[in-house]
Amino acid sequence: MGGDPEPGDDEDELVIELVDDDSLPGEGPNSATSDRETIRGGDDGPEGLDARIRRLPRRVRIAGVCAAATVLALAVWPAAGRREAAPQPVPTPSQMDVDLYKVRLGTTTLQAGNSADHAVLGLQLTNNAATRLEVVSAELWDAVGTRLGSASMWPAQGLGAGSTASVPVTLPYACDVYGFLPVLPITVRYSISTPQNPEAGHDYAYPLTDAIWDTYMRQRATQCARPGDEISASAIDATQPIGAPDDPEGFDLTFTVESAGAQTWSVDKVTAFRPGVTITGTELPVTVVPGQTARVSTHWHVDDCEHAPRWSQDLGVEFTAHTTGPAAGQSEPVEQVFVAQLRPGLVTQMLYEACGI
Repeated sequence: MGGDPEPGDDEDELVIELVDDDSLPGEGPNSATSDRETIRGGDDGPEGLDARIRRLPRRVRIAGVCAAATVLALAVWPAAGRREAAPQPVPTPSQMDVDLYKVRLGTTTLQAGNSADHAVLGLQLTNNAATRLEVVSAELWDAVGTRLGSASMWPAQGLGAGSTASVPVTLPYACDVYGFLPVLPITVRYSISTPQNPEAGHDYAYPLTDAIWDTYMRQRATQCARPGDEISASAIDATQPIGAPDDPEGFDLTFTVESAGAQTWSVDKVTAFRPGVTITGTELPVTVVPGQTARVSTHWHVDDCEHAPRWSQDLGVEFTAHTTGPAAGQSEPVEQVFVAQLRPGLVTQMLYEACGI
């Protein structure tokens, strides 16, 4: 009554009640009802919707506002949660996972096999866990991902708790198919699992000692030697960086060389197997004594990086060697030429180093 209501105040409603002295049929005395009306516009359009909402009791309207706010909060909350996600706790490793890390490589032995076509690398493995484990596999790999030998059984060996066993790895001499030279360093890899769950395991990798590898390659040189083929390259040593600081379009490689028989050789010359690359020996001549591994250092220069040679079967190195004295039954020194073929992965790495391709 004291003026117009302020915006936002509850609107007044006018209720009309008809009163008559005569009772209506079927009704109580002195009462009749009518529809409620709000003194505003009609019920059509948005204003009509507002009118219908405002006709609801106050308690119902407050409950509706709370429900709408709850729905809106639930809709927005996942996005806010993603922006402020709490870090997940790190799961505690199981005892089985811990045990898989407790197998250690001890000494490594090498002996000739029962036949003349392979040697046997013995890996001494010790299980320091309090549960039984299994050696799933044991292998020998070179630096560019070539598998050189492996255990012949699967699983390779069982290891009781606290026990030590020798796992044999077969290293074939492969005289007829040993084309590309292995790339040093050589790595021993073995995988450990549990008998209950062979799929869950841990892989180990250890470098093989140079002495073991050199001994194996000397065995192979002796087994594979043919008349007129007593000296041969056995591996490429890539343990040092192959880049050449003094030659931006070049790189350096070192080859290991073995001699079979009793003759001492001298490596006098190194040349490229195909055009496009110039190869020189950096410390020639190199003497190769039977029973001792010699190392021949070479420098490679790419003649034109715009037309650098791609890898192919004939991309390799040609060595020329002479006996240091007359060979048996010969009055003069004997010359021998032997070839070292490079694996594709190593060639790609070298060309990238030299030419950035």
